[in-house]
Formats: sequence, structure tokens, C-alpha cells
Amino acid sequence: MARILIVEDERTDQLLLYSIFEGSGHEIHVAYDGDHAFKTYLSSNIQVVITDLYMPNVDGLELIEALFGVDPEAAIIAVSGKGAALLAQALDMGVLAAFSKPVDPEELLEAVENAASSK
Repeated sequence: MARILIVEDERTDQLLLYSIFEGSGHEIHVAYDGDHAFKTYLSSNIQVVITDLYMPNVDGLELIEALFGVDPEAAIIAVSGKGAALLAQALDMGVLAAFSKPVDPEELLEAVENAASSK
């Protein structure tokens, strides 16, 4: 069982991502922006972060940079509906995987399982 943090500002997308892991035995945390996510990561011993890249306030790329700043081994998966350029940038920053929305549930679950087993 892994502690997973879903970072997504859109409520509908939060629920969709949450539903992928519901019943999988993982402990799920949800944050609505990068600032909230960073605080949750530090306080909840999160093992895998799934973050949207386009969010208000602190966006996903800023969050990725902040997380790697405190934990260079952070297991981060990026998702975005705003294009391949943001996903490529996230991959260049060191995320483990990047997915375009809508996300394939099986592929995301597999990526999270792989990330959790490496932590």
C-alpha cells in the first residue's frame, strides 16, 4: 500500500483520478494546488505524487521543482490536458512518467505501482 497524493485543481478531474485508486488499498490524499500539495507532502510521508501541471497559484512545474528541492528521489507522475510541451518539460525535470488527459486508468495505475515499489 502506498500513500498517494493527487494534485488537481479541477474537482471533476480530482474525482476521476481518485476513482482510479479507490479500492486499490492505497492511502489517497488530494490537494487543490501546488502550495497545498507541498505542505501535504511534507506532513504526510507521501510516497507517490500525481500532479496536474496547469494550476493557479503554484503550478505543477513549480511543485515538481520544490519537491525535488526537498527530496531529490521524489516519485512524481505528471498529467496535463494542456499539451505535450508541458509534459516534455516535466519529463526533463525528472518525473517518472507523464500522461495526457484523459488519462488511461490502467496505465496510470501501473505507473503508480512501479513508482511505489521503487520507493
